[in-house]
Amino acid sequence: MSGDLKRFVFKIFIAATILFFLGWVVFNFITPEQYLPLLPYILAFFALATVMLHAYQLRLAKKNFKHFARYGMLISMFRLLLYTGVTILYLATNAGNIAVFVVSIVIIYLVFTFIEVTDLSRITRNKDK
Repeated sequence: MSGDLKRFVFKIFIAATILFFLGWVVFNFITPEQYLPLLPYILAFFALATVMLHAYQLRLAKKNFKHFARYGMLISMFRLLLYTGVTILYLATNAGNIAVFVVSIVIIYLVFTFIEVTDLSRITRNKDK
């Protein structure tokens, strides 16, 4: 595992831990009636999917940097479709607490995407130099 990937996995782990802790606080002390037992599993799934797709993007950037932008956009679109599919599947099978689930998904997506974009920007900027 490369140093870039190790740093990224560490960042995602820290972000997932913080999100888990914040979710625990919100759903235990602020809105316990809104808790969805599936949320920790969704958080783990998104973290794992983000790490796997980021590892693929890193390999792609190191192998063929010219095609990185095009494939990077395709991978981002695939990730968004994957997360949308998971959300639609959940909403189709469980009609309760839709707003809580969607807000949780959006927060997880934004946090992980921000971390990934900043990390990829740093790596590609260093690659240009």
